[in-house]
Amino acid sequence: MQNLNDAVYARSGADMVGAFLKAIKDGDTLTFWRLLDNRGQGYFMGMWFYALGNADLTGVALLAEDENFLRDALGGIVGDLRTNLEALLDNPQIGELQNIDSHHARVPVTTAGHAAPDEPLTEYIPLVLELAPAGAASAVETDGSVGMTCWKIDTLKCFRMQKT
Repeated sequence: MQNLNDAVYARSGADMVGAFLKAIKDGDTLTFWRLLDNRGQGYFMGMWFYALGNADLTGVALLAEDENFLRDALGGIVGDLRTNLEALLDNPQIGELQNIDSHHARVPVTTAGHAAPDEPLTEYIPLVLELAPAGAASAVETDGSVGMTCWKIDTLKCFRMQKT
């Protein structure tokens, strides 16, 4: 069985966005969590550390990999994203990676199946380039070289997405 983290780090930007949309559609909070960037994960872990009061950082880190905890903690956010992005989840047309700068990019996702078929809805999913974790054997790029970085969902920008 392939480790989910290894599968995440081997993805291109467009594949990452496809997995993100699928996780939202399926309500898969564990996959959703693993696709978020370190800054976003740190934000949530800080809130949980504060809210849990008597937990230590190790305990919060362990909870962050517990599927039941994540379902409770992130289920509402994933549900809201599913509602807000509903038109894009059934048949998303995922575009090419658009680099913004050396560490940030976005991927357009379009669908023509919403209320006005002649005006497709386009949403841009923001990505950030992060260091791949040490020992991520599947961070191998398609040309066979080992990738030192990987694309992740830019969490804080993602939650501010505006439809165009």
